[in-house]
Amino acid sequence: MKICILSTVNIKHMSLISLYTDYFDRKNIAYDLIYIDKYDEEEKITAQNIYKYIIKVERNWNRLKKLFIYLGFRRYAKSVINANKYDFIIVWNTFTALMFTNFLSTIMKKKYCINIRDYCMEKNPIVYQRVKKVIKNSLFTTISSNGFKKFLPKNDYILVHSYNSQLLNTCLPKTSLKKHGEPIHICFIGYVRFYEADKKIISAFANDNRYIIQYFGEGSQYLADFAKKNNIRNVEFCNGFQVEETKKYLERADVLNNLYGYGNMALDTAVSIKYYYALHMNIPILVYKGTYMEQISCESGIGFAVGSDLNSLADDFYNWYHQLDFKELSIKCKKSLEDIKNANLKFYQRLDQIFI
Repeated sequence: MKICILSTVNIKHMSLISLYTDYFDRKNIAYDLIYIDKYDEEEKITAQNIYKYIIKVERNWNRLKKLFIYLGFRRYAKSVINANKYDFIIVWNTFTALMFTNFLSTIMKKKYCINIRDYCMEKNPIVYQRVKKVIKNSLFTTISSNGFKKFLPKNDYILVHSYNSQLLNTCLPKTSLKKHGEPIHICFIGYVRFYEADKKIISAFANDNRYIIQYFGEGSQYLADFAKKNNIRNVEFCNGFQVEETKKYLERADVLNNLYGYGNMALDTAVSIKYYYALHMNIPILVYKGTYMEQISCESGIGFAVGSDLNSLADDFYNWYHQLDFKELSIKCKKSLEDIKNANLKFYQRLDQIFI
């Protein structure tokens, strides 16, 4: 069987890709990758053949200009797919599925799966109908959050947890909490894009010697400029890094920062990969109130819910953190991880039905 993964994002932003690639590697199944590269950089993956389409997109471009660039990728990808005559396509994220809806629903009907990672304007009736069509004609569709059922058409979805065992098995979990007097490292790790929200968070902890605020990932340079301009010193930044470097940055964290924002469908329904990082590392995670992340992280015993008023955040979190029982927290993390791994077994059983 000839298989390819089709994606409109870089490998390092395909945060669940290891669930497929690890599976293929274990089963000695060859696969190709067709994807957009926004950074023109080499990224490691075990694909047999890699078809990379390099684009340059500026943040200040309007949607029409960006769409034109992406349409070039659609022409390129369809030519590769037609030339290689793939038997099955793994479609990465809803945006990719929308770009190829007609092609997938007709030429590749029941010969592809979709991996839904986030909200993609499904409240728009036109978008919703296209999503409904491409999901209906897929062999199966996975979601990374049960919160997505709030906006997706009814379907028998497979919940797949974004637990990256290949990465996390190399990371040493924490064995204790920070003591009074030791600075707590609050870490955001990943693609930085919600700058206004991030500036507010940095300001809430600014020059408080109880904390070190970390932003590690592409886009963090803009926050570094903000901190420098405002003479904020208890901060650490690192711009983009390779996936294999995630371990060293994750192990520097005492708390994970998942404060993107709230009050819209995308942010309120998603499950961040940071949730799984926190569970594995036995560390708390900051989440916004009213989000699906609040629900699941508080159930797991690691969530600290933050409201719209950040004035007392530094004091409130410090008091909460030092009231935690580390033994109890680690037991809850272990139980949550066991449930997650058992749920993912059902996903692998589905893959066995197709590829074995």
